[in-house]
Amino acid sequence: MDPKPDLPPPPPAPPPQGVPEQRTAAPLLWILLLLALLAFGWFIYSQRAGVAPAPETVPPPPVAIGDGRDAAAERERAADDARRANRERAPAAPAPAGPDREATPLARVEPDYPVEAYRRREEGTVLVGATVGADGRPARVEVVRRSGFRDLDQAAVDAVRQWTFEPAVRGGRQVEAEVQVPVTFRIDR
Repeated sequence: MDPKPDLPPPPPAPPPQGVPEQRTAAPLLWILLLLALLAFGWFIYSQRAGVAPAPETVPPPPVAIGDGRDAAAERERAADDARRANRERAPAAPAPAGPDREATPLARVEPDYPVEAYRRREEGTVLVGATVGADGRPARVEVVRRSGFRDLDQAAVDAVRQWTFEPAVRGGRQVEAEVQVPVTFRIDR
């Protein structure tokens, strides 16, 4: 218990003369810490600005979903349609004697770009030779000049086998003839 409860507490003693008041260094430390964080942030930002983004990858060409029987049936239907059109267009009587001409493509089937060749960005032109029968259908198809890529060469041969031709004419009659056709594979950029 306090022996003199009615008396006010004594005032605090004034600081001695000649001793300056001590300040804390807390605000200065906070400012230095903030500057250090800003410098670190700027360093990280400048490092990331020099890095180029990863290049976009080219998606592979779309692949038809379904089994091979669907595509084979579609090709067979197209071949039947072409044969029917040739029969309707072909005259029953022999063609009148006219100028000789070479076999020329009537219906071209675009080759399927092989998926692996597309992914490897392979391009080229294949020169395909074909023996075209008097009916306008290719009887024998082979590569005359290669593209340099086996997949492209095979795709070109497969496509030309499905083409129909206007047969060559010699002496007013449709005859078997040799043709050479270029098939170009190019990836659109």
